[in-house]
Amino acid sequence: MTSVTDAAGFPEGGNTAHRRGSRTVSLAGVPVTVVPYEAPSEPGLTTTRRLGHLLFVTTEAGPRCYTREPRRFVRGTGQSEGFFAVAVMGVTGAVVRQGGRTTEVPAGAVSFWCTERPHVVDYPDGVDVRVCLIPRRALGVRDDQLERMTATTTDTGGPVGALIAQTLLTLVETAEDCRAFVAGRLARHFTDLVVTLVIERSAGDAPAAEDSRATRVREIHVYVDRHLRDPELGPHMIAAAHGISVRSLHKLFEGEGITVSRLIRRRRLQESAGDLTREDGGDHTISSVARRWGFTGTAHFSRLFRAAYGIPPSQWRDTRGGTAQSG
Repeated sequence: MTSVTDAAGFPEGGNTAHRRGSRTVSLAGVPVTVVPYEAPSEPGLTTTRRLGHLLFVTTEAGPRCYTREPRRFVRGTGQSEGFFAVAVMGVTGAVVRQGGRTTEVPAGAVSFWCTERPHVVDYPDGVDVRVCLIPRRALGVRDDQLERMTATTTDTGGPVGALIAQTLLTLVETAEDCRAFVAGRLARHFTDLVVTLVIERSAGDAPAAEDSRATRVREIHVYVDRHLRDPELGPHMIAAAHGISVRSLHKLFEGEGITVSRLIRRRRLQESAGDLTREDGGDHTISSVARRWGFTGTAHFSRLFRAAYGIPPSQWRDTRGGTAQSG
């Protein structure tokens, strides 16, 4: 579904310090204060498109500044959750401020901010931006890892940054043409790319001992993915395969925001959700999908699936993923 709104119909306000020209608007459910630098000479537009659990927002308008102020957080705005914003600048750049950092983002670069925290995104030369809003809970990373990303920019010449920029620009133009089950898989793919960049940035900032721990954690993630179908997969099996004690394994994951057992369950549910939306003619009954991904009972699988996605697996399959989101 596509939503188009006027992004430039603001009264004359002078510069960012001149508050009389400001207006509070809602961008994809996020209330922000907008201050134009000058009276708009032509209309500007904001287009919002949904792709699975993602929201893509395209804005083209005259010079202006968007501010999420602390006082907006205590007024019951109705926003159900926070988003992590991934923005690709067009022909104009921007200045992003959050968490004590100020970053000048050149044209064509990628930048980041968290919508649930105070921030400023300033476009002194005009707005030309494509933004993907990812629900915070869909990322599965620690708050301190996201903090390292906010109000920063990334090198689109690097492999991960280039993929993120190229994929975002493609998806923002094609989102409305995707069938539901394709949209869900593409949304998860893009989210995984962003998570990869967050983890890469965290590892690069960590000291040597922390980097070694992060490397071991990544190895365990890979091991879990390779053995998801094995119903015996669990902390004891993983610890034995990596030559460490179960206690040491749990200690490795203390700073990850998720336990080993919950990681296994989440990954199994994600793969199950993908299988249930496939149209390849395979055996995608509830019981077969549950067995394929290591669940020992259909009833237990159904309870876990509903708790994670908000609907039973049968409804998820019949609606090709619906609009549910994983927790």
